[in-house]
Amino acid sequence: MLSCSFHRGQSRLLRFLQFFFFLNITFLHLGCNINETKRNWRIINANKTSHLYGIHFFDKKHGWAVGSNSLILKTDDGGLTWGTISQPNALFSGPINKVYFSTKNHGWVIGLQGKILYTTNGGRSWVKQNSNLQSGLLDLFFTSESEGWIVGGNGKILHTTNGGGQWKQQTGPTAEHLWSVHFVDSNNGWTVGKDGIILHTNDGGNTWAHQDSGTDQTLLACHFTKLQRGWVVGVNGLMLNTNDGGKNWFSQTHVTRKTLRDIMFSDSQNGWAVGEDGLILFTNDGGQNWQVELVKTIEHLLDVHVSKWISCIVGAHGTICIRS
Repeated sequence: MLSCSFHRGQSRLLRFLQFFFFLNITFLHLGCNINETKRNWRIINANKTSHLYGIHFFDKKHGWAVGSNSLILKTDDGGLTWGTISQPNALFSGPINKVYFSTKNHGWVIGLQGKILYTTNGGRSWVKQNSNLQSGLLDLFFTSESEGWIVGGNGKILHTTNGGGQWKQQTGPTAEHLWSVHFVDSNNGWTVGKDGIILHTNDGGNTWAHQDSGTDQTLLACHFTKLQRGWVVGVNGLMLNTNDGGKNWFSQTHVTRKTLRDIMFSDSQNGWAVGEDGLILFTNDGGQNWQVELVKTIEHLLDVHVSKWISCIVGAHGTICIRS
């Protein structure tokens, strides 16, 4: 009897030790996955001290970053190395706020005092386009090589249907600064800005109407994955989402109190938001849950571009983060 009890006890102990060992191996394995996730973001040394405000990739190789001191950078190898693109100071002085390329050759950069530059050769040379504005231009978006929108200070909205050969001002119902613009097609678009402003158009910008954001805090970026589904981010960690094209906006639980400067999704499930002090938030379930991704920088992150090929973030003091 004692022998049987002893062996049964040994058997139970062995099963417990095997289970405990399995748990430890599992936790170690999970820990490795977490560490690998933390190391996915690479800091690229672009040898620049200028702040970088905007980033755009046309494909997996060709990308451009812009920033203070009229800086324009270009990469032809997916962001591993960057070179400076020169442009005449007579055309553009001061900070360049955003960049957008509709092809690997055709692109635009925008900045203060209504300045717009255009290139047809990937940035080797630039020409000035006329905005007829003195307001700062803060963001731009194109739905094709010919049609695009620019938003900026004092509620200004510009629209072109010929690649910027002519920019026409659209009438919006606000004089507040507009920080971001995004379109899902040639008709439906949104722009967001100061004091919780969200404007929507369903006719290409001929008319713009207010949507109720439920906040008076400054909104800095917007992104839609489809006509009904979109997000907005702003100061103090504010994040809003909609499932009905903005008829109703809902505030998500605060993951952070730090200002979020930009948000972008590569598809309906995977998205990133970036902000102060090196903050990167990531979702893989369509924005229902967000988690912090670690990167070895405490610089403010100011703009993000993600696609099925590449993810790139830029920020203060020449910070460039690549995840491919």
